[in-house]
Amino acid sequence: MKYYKLKISLDNYEERLNRTILFKETGDLDLLAFTILSIFNTLSYHLYKFKDDKYEYECEISINQAEEMGYPDVGKESWGVTLDMLKIKKHKFQMIYDFGAGYQFNIEILDTIELKERYHLPRVIDGVGYGIVEDGKDLLEDYFDGKPLEYPLLFVKRGKLTELDFNTFDKDELNKKLLREIPKIRGAYYLY
Repeated sequence: MKYYKLKISLDNYEERLNRTILFKETGDLDLLAFTILSIFNTLSYHLYKFKDDKYEYECEISINQAEEMGYPDVGKESWGVTLDMLKIKKHKFQMIYDFGAGYQFNIEILDTIELKERYHLPRVIDGVGYGIVEDGKDLLEDYFDGKPLEYPLLFVKRGKLTELDFNTFDKDELNKKLLREIPKIRGAYYLY
C-alpha cells in the first residue's frame, strides 16, 4: 500500500513543534485535518481549512456558515480531496486551525513510499513538542520565545494535577490517541 510521508510543523516554530507521519495515499483532507487535530493535542472545537497554491479547501461547517452569512469567497469543500488533487509547488501546503487565533500548520510531502504493512489510520513516526494551546496561542508563543509564563498550565493526568511540559513528545501515546480520537473528531465535524 502507498503512503505519503508528511512533515507537519507549527508555522514559525518548526523546530519546536512538529510531527512526521505516514498518511494513506487514498486519505482525504478531512482525514488529514482530524489527524493533525489529534496529534497536536487540540480540543477540536474550531474550524479548519487547507490552502494550496491556488485554492482554499474548507470543512463543511465552515462553508455552510460562510454561505449563511453571505461571504463571497467560500472555499472548496475539503471532503474527498486527496493530496494528489492539490495544486502545490515544492510539495508544501498549509492547514489553518481556529480562524481567530490563526494556527498555521505547514505540511510538506517528504516522500511517497510503498509498505507491506497496512495502516488503516495515519501513523506518527517522529516529532518534537507536546502540541498547541486552545485559545492560548499567545501563551504558547511566549513559552517558545523563552518568556516567563504568568501562570503554569495545569491539567489532570491519572487523577493528579500535572503541569504541562510543552517539550514532551510520546509517539506511542499519539498513535493510540489516533485510534480512539479520529472517530470522535469526525463526529464533531460531520453528523453522518
